[in-house]
Amino acid sequence: MTKGKIIKITEEIITIGMDNGTIKEVRRCDLDFTPKLEDLVDVFEDKDQIIVTRRKETSNAANGGININMTNSVHTGEYVATEGKKVVNKIAYCLFAFLLGSFGAQYFYSRKFGKAIACVLFFWTGIPCIIGVVVAILALIKPADPNGNILV
Repeated sequence: MTKGKIIKITEEIITIGMDNGTIKEVRRCDLDFTPKLEDLVDVFEDKDQIIVTRRKETSNAANGGININMTNSVHTGEYVATEGKKVVNKIAYCLFAFLLGSFGAQYFYSRKFGKAIACVLFFWTGIPCIIGVVVAILALIKPADPNGNILV
């Protein structure tokens, strides 16, 4: 058994950074749980199969210690594990969708340029306007993180 942390998730492949410094790629079907980025895992491997399980560890905070989470990376506004979703400010996204949804402003803001161009091409039909209102309502009911951002 070796220990590791999930560092990348794609449609079929889960990339695990092992404690010994190596990287192991496993198929999603080799996991007995729904993977999330930075899950701690145990990897059981023989020459025929690989089984990955989520590690069950007690935190220092539960034992009376201090639990400090620190990262030393630049936030780019884009998460690898979200499979095409973007991080945007909730208020700005909702205003763009509600006020300028017929021109696809919310899609330009969230860097989804294919949808944005389609809205611009078909704004005269009124369909992008309806979609903009619906998207604004859906974004309003999504819970925001402490910074006021949502995934779209």
